[in-house]
Amino acid sequence: MEEATTEAAGNQSVSRECPSQLPTVIEYITGLDLILTVIIVLTIVLSIATFVICGQAITRVLRQSPKRFKTKTIIVLLIYPVVAALAIISILIPKAYFICDTVSHIYFMICAYVFYSLLIDYVGGEDSFIKSTDSETFNTKTPPCCCCLFFLKRTAVTKNRLLFTRLLILQLPIVQSLLFLGLNVVFVEDTENFNQIILYFVPFIVLSIIIGVWGLNIAVRMVDSYNAELKSMAKYFALQAVLMFCKVQPLVIMVIITYVTPRCDYPLVLQVQKNAVFQMCLCAEMLVLSIWAFYLYKTPSKNRNLLATTETN
Repeated sequence: MEEATTEAAGNQSVSRECPSQLPTVIEYITGLDLILTVIIVLTIVLSIATFVICGQAITRVLRQSPKRFKTKTIIVLLIYPVVAALAIISILIPKAYFICDTVSHIYFMICAYVFYSLLIDYVGGEDSFIKSTDSETFNTKTPPCCCCLFFLKRTAVTKNRLLFTRLLILQLPIVQSLLFLGLNVVFVEDTENFNQIILYFVPFIVLSIIIGVWGLNIAVRMVDSYNAELKSMAKYFALQAVLMFCKVQPLVIMVIITYVTPRCDYPLVLQVQKNAVFQMCLCAEMLVLSIWAFYLYKTPSKNRNLLATTETN
């Protein structure tokens, strides 16, 4: 009985020291310390730099890129300032962190499908691409499904195969939006048990992402084998890195914060500290990726036939 009482008292002590409830904006601002204040300032500065870089990139796209590519290119480039803007909101309003994460996640999924459409436009459309490729262009043995599909062989590009690839990617914004809509309902209704309930959604989220990434890899490798000057692989990595940073990085930061943080009293609970460090790192990474994208989308494709086709349209 004494051991049980001691253990219960210990658990109550831990819960008092590290509460899970998120503070209101007023409580959060009132309880800010020097380190969190510096992190917030750095996040805002990095975000502004990202806005400036992306603004320059979009301006150049509007001036130099063929009309056919402009809208889709701008949608893809906007992923970096969108994530940075949501990072500022998330770091200033602790209770909005999951809503901001949802918006950035869904926008990325939309960008993934838009990027696929942009690739098809790069090669002059589906019909032109099918006519100009050889019999071994379509390859389904790509990450992350290359190990389990080793028995499949390279084949020619056809309408049905392109439709199959399109559907693999199209399910991303649809399925992910429905799943995260459900998660947001759970987050509002049962915040305390949210971290346990989300585990039931994770398998479906991961499966959908794997299928979508597989479709993107198929498409990118097809286009890259057709014309390496399009830099489709590098552009794909610059986009995919956003998903990796947004989904993998928080887990690493949470582990580090849990064992390194000197305090976790209210209002600066562990989730608040983790979120602040994560958003600062994320904004720094968005700045680097936006600079990379600035050079990747610096000039239109050098493919003369493609430019000629685009200009006539």
